[in-house]
Amino acid sequence: MKRLSLPLVTSTFLISMLFTPVLTETVNAKEVDQKVESTVKFNKNQKKKDNTNEMEAKKVDTKIESASQLKSYLKEKYPELITEIVTVKFEYKVIENDDLKLPYDYFINYHLSLSPWELNFESAMNKHLRSIKYQDTAKEDVAKARQQLNDFIETMAKDVIEKMPNKKILGQNYEDWYTYPNIKIGLQSLKKYSWTNYEPLSMNHVWVERPEDYDNIMRSNSDPSSPTVIQYSREELERYNYTIDYFLLKYNDFKITEFGWRKFLDGYNKY
Repeated sequence: MKRLSLPLVTSTFLISMLFTPVLTETVNAKEVDQKVESTVKFNKNQKKKDNTNEMEAKKVDTKIESASQLKSYLKEKYPELITEIVTVKFEYKVIENDDLKLPYDYFINYHLSLSPWELNFESAMNKHLRSIKYQDTAKEDVAKARQQLNDFIETMAKDVIEKMPNKKILGQNYEDWYTYPNIKIGLQSLKKYSWTNYEPLSMNHVWVERPEDYDNIMRSNSDPSSPTVIQYSREELERYNYTIDYFLLKYNDFKITEFGWRKFLDGYNKY
């Protein structure tokens, strides 16, 4: 075997010494990269797990079993609707019913307040229709805003129904007031945007939808010699008989169904 000279051995050893730390640093760098990559993967998986737990916790938190829980939920999730014409703020009152004479388990009354201020939503829409500034787009603006309000209420209603599937629920914009509030005489009420998730099991009459120009038709059918006497059409008599039958029904006369607008519950009453 050929022996290496001392200078050559020394040179070889020195070269080995020079390269050994570099290789060690390379190995260490790979180990660090692997640890960092592993840590990143762990953090991502942990974040997904935390998000899943948070979502499950929210589902538990939104379980609704009382009027107070329902009111809090509505107040937090559906506080207002912003349209291009007006902002509609919703103030909720929730009543739990325990009377067999009434058809529902829960009554949701949503009071609407507007910004900028108007007496009610339709007043704001009519004001916009009269605007000189918006005369070119007013009809489209109002149609869009009305649809936005309907969609907002319907989304809220279906959400509540989903969370309380075994309960009969009435939702309504209900307001009442006295002509003479100090002595509480002349009670009046106005009901709008009514919906339920229940319907009668059976009825002797059917509800006929009112035409859009219903008020004008009723005025034109009035007896000029006696403003209090109205010549009712066949459809109007059917609507009248339906409402009479409906309000005579009690809790067990209704079945739970899907969401539905109930226009026969809307209207103005003077007592």
